[in-house]
Amino acid sequence: MFDEYPSGYSIDEPPDEYFPVAPAPAPVACLPPVPGRCHEDDLAFLRYVRDGLAALDTDGTAKEHHEKIALAEEIKSAAAGAQVISATLMEADVVARRTEAGVRENNPSYGVGAQVALARRESPEQGRAFLGLSGRLVSDLPFTLIALVRGKIGESQARTIDRETANLPSAQRGEIDAALLRDPEGLKGLCVRAVVDRVRRLAYAYDSSDALTRLEEAKSCRYLAVFPARDAMMQVAGMLSVEDGLAIRQALTLEVDRLKAAGDTRTRAQIMVDVAVDRITGRSTAEGTQLMLYLAMSDRTLLQGGSEPAFLEGYGTVPSTWARNLVGGREPQDRERRRSQVALKRLYTHPDTGALVGMDSRSRQFPKALKDLIRIRDQYCRTPYCNAPIKHFDHVVQHSRGGPTNEANSAGRCAACNQTKEQTGWEEQVLDTGGRHTILITTPTGAQYTSTAPALPGTPA
Repeated sequence: MFDEYPSGYSIDEPPDEYFPVAPAPAPVACLPPVPGRCHEDDLAFLRYVRDGLAALDTDGTAKEHHEKIALAEEIKSAAAGAQVISATLMEADVVARRTEAGVRENNPSYGVGAQVALARRESPEQGRAFLGLSGRLVSDLPFTLIALVRGKIGESQARTIDRETANLPSAQRGEIDAALLRDPEGLKGLCVRAVVDRVRRLAYAYDSSDALTRLEEAKSCRYLAVFPARDAMMQVAGMLSVEDGLAIRQALTLEVDRLKAAGDTRTRAQIMVDVAVDRITGRSTAEGTQLMLYLAMSDRTLLQGGSEPAFLEGYGTVPSTWARNLVGGREPQDRERRRSQVALKRLYTHPDTGALVGMDSRSRQFPKALKDLIRIRDQYCRTPYCNAPIKHFDHVVQHSRGGPTNEANSAGRCAACNQTKEQTGWEEQVLDTGGRHTILITTPTGAQYTSTAPALPGTPA
């Protein structure tokens, strides 16, 4: 006997067309979470972005990695903007709940800053400060907030705008906010100090007299302190007037330059400290060299009582009233002291463009007068975002390539940036924009940046 199988079945035969094998399921595409629909989707999206950043492709060219760095920086700024919005909404929700419950009527937002601090992994004081910043960005500085959320500015730039307009009424803060960032790219390429100068230039036009009062009050708080530091050292700290501070720095710099030219092997920092100690303690004295302060201003500010701020080289933007007092001296003793110790050179700007008068030279070396003009025009190193002071006077198109020695083909640089631009593949050219001096910079990776000279007094808005 043997077992029988139903017709159409066989152990060794493949199934026929009536019993097809089910195909393997097609892979399901993994779609990224969509934010904005609910809280769970928002958290899923944020986790998706966070985890995705850690999984970026590690292969690629220098150009490709440069692009990733730039985009990741925008994401950092946008994340800070998202924190600003969430912190404000968090505070509003807490206040609404406490108001409804009738608790903490005197301070319904108490403790919110501490919770924000825990979420941001910082101190309670920093959390409270961030919560305050968030509220002011939402209420007074909407264009700054939009630029932050879009990743066009960083949190430090947003804080700078908030800090430098803190003394103004809400309406005027809003006007400055719009003037700065109605175009979200309005601060592109500016270093922190240049952002400060641009904000002050707008803010001082509103409250030059009030700013003068604050500056005078600050001058009364001048001090100098010397206290112990580690490794058998002492640390010196203090605050003094801008005139005295610039005079000290210029006097020490001149002496450092003289000694280094004579072959002194000490570093510049060491010479500066040693000269300062020698002169303070009386071991040596200065030769009474008169110092020079450069003040760029419009004729309207000096002669017509205009409110447009001036620019003091080595410090930055100053109120118009303060600048006029610096020129004339508020007290007779101030005028006498300035004539004997500090010379003031006034630099006027073109009434239509705000540009300083240009100068040319046939020499490879920039003459002193042209160096002064470049230093005032550029204020800081012309590499985008570089905060460093100007140390070198550079040909935009190298002299060896036929670049002329004139104001147009010049740029103030720090020593490091001047050396960096000499590497293979780094190209620069001057753009004729009809306005402020502008340079197009192309890096070895092919990325392009523009560097525009800061706006001087008299520059049209």
